[in-house]
Amino acid sequence: MENTSGFFESPAEGVPAGTSAREMVSSSGPGYSEIWRVDRGGRFRVLKCLKPQFRGDPLYERLLLKEFNIGYSLNHENICEYYSFGADPDLGNCIEMEWVDGRTLEEFLAEGKRERSVYDKVVGEICSALSYMHAKQVLHRDLKPTNILVTYNGDNVKLIDFGLSDADSSSVLKTPAGTAMFTALEVRSGGKASVRSDLYSLGVVMSLLPVRKYSPIVRKLLSVKPEGRYSSIAEVQKALKSDMPAVAGIVFILFMVAMVLAQLLGR
Repeated sequence: MENTSGFFESPAEGVPAGTSAREMVSSSGPGYSEIWRVDRGGRFRVLKCLKPQFRGDPLYERLLLKEFNIGYSLNHENICEYYSFGADPDLGNCIEMEWVDGRTLEEFLAEGKRERSVYDKVVGEICSALSYMHAKQVLHRDLKPTNILVTYNGDNVKLIDFGLSDADSSSVLKTPAGTAMFTALEVRSGGKASVRSDLYSLGVVMSLLPVRKYSPIVRKLLSVKPEGRYSSIAEVQKALKSDMPAVAGIVFILFMVAMVLAQLLGR
């Protein structure tokens, strides 16, 4: 057998070094930003900029810069990497970040049901990213399926879009924010976001996954009152490691004891 390495088809030349090709990937509906994919000499990157009508507006320019400052401070394998901030002659100020070859969690779920181990991996990596963020005193504030990417190669999670995120060290744009369906009541009512409000959003996301094991965890995460939820991602991770959370386990044991007693008494 021939033992020489090589291409199985004639390789495409691609974009020559020193040139740039770009295409719009998305424009955030009623939002203020656009996402472009750029090929810079053979490597894909993402440019996030403001829509034309918002460019130069002090409020939205500050939002974009705040997002970059938060994203740039995060370095985790399950968080989209932020590289630089600067002006583009055609797009105005832009955030340059990692290109993730994947689909949103919403699209991932629409593809059909998978083995439970795949969902456990996805949830575990979301939790790992959130735990890291919270340790850095950063709240996502807009965790939802469209802000979670799952790669085509390996089903790896990447959290994206820190446009509404907040950090304890930030002094600007502290107004409560999020997407209503995924945001805790206390934040929607004008209260301050917290670790527990991020955990509420996690609960809504987990409720969309077809895994019965998550149900007791989700119920606790979705408690109306913040104090009824887990206090940290570490507690959620501990519950996930158990095949059956403690309360559900006790109920199951009591049920089995009742069944055995009923059988004995019925003899």
